[in-house]
Amino acid sequence: MKGMLADFVFNFLFIVFVKEILCLKDVQLDIQPNVVEYGGSTTLICTYNLQGEPLYTVKYYRGIHEFYRYTPKEHPSTKKFPFDGVHVDVDTSNEHQVVLKDIGFSLSGKFSCEVTTDGSHFSTRTVTKEMLVVVLPTNSPSLNTDKSFYDIGDVLRATCTSPASRPAAKLTFILNNIEVCQTCFRNRTPEGELYASTVFMALPLFESHFNNGRLTLKCVARIGDFYQQDTEMTFDNPRDPVPERVTLFSSATNLRNRSCFHPILLTLILLYLKL
Repeated sequence: MKGMLADFVFNFLFIVFVKEILCLKDVQLDIQPNVVEYGGSTTLICTYNLQGEPLYTVKYYRGIHEFYRYTPKEHPSTKKFPFDGVHVDVDTSNEHQVVLKDIGFSLSGKFSCEVTTDGSHFSTRTVTKEMLVVVLPTNSPSLNTDKSFYDIGDVLRATCTSPASRPAAKLTFILNNIEVCQTCFRNRTPEGELYASTVFMALPLFESHFNNGRLTLKCVARIGDFYQQDTEMTFDNPRDPVPERVTLFSSATNLRNRSCFHPILLTLILLYLKL
């Protein structure tokens, strides 16, 4: 009985071991690029290790919908399935890649590659990756302020706008290399299928905001980690240096002190003349 049980366990582990050796491995999907500009093209690259087994089929999906299939034993070996917004370049697509062109916003989302082997050790693996379709801003953000210079105690009012894009750009104010947006009001305006971004700021200025009498205000526009542009303005504080004011005050005091001696001097002169 024990011998039969040992044989069963050995045979089971052997089968599992053999299947693991011969099983389909290292299925990977790469989308180049995975951030695509509207109307552009991209390539879905599916790589795999068949471990010596014959390939049965490779399928590509957008979400749950299959749009391309490669089956080496069929003729023709490639097949397209209708899906709104998917335009496959058949001439450059094969068992390892699918080229998509004229990409629209509807293709933002998940793509999958499903690989299946043929033969005695039938196995299937599916991998998924996301793609984003974008329209980037045509220019750097525009930055405007209500004054041409600022002093301690003033309120810095600024407006920054980024041109229409998709997704909308995230705007940030940076004053002397420190992010300042505690009182910011943000607005996103639709322009067709795109969105323009605007941010407003009203910031009371304290001495700590100035760097040697200078303010450097920057507006940064970001979209994910693939787009960043900024616009910068610099303001110089026009105040006179403190030592000059001290000098002027001392000079005025000296004049007043000298004027105090004039009546005494006049009296002494009159007394001298009478004598």
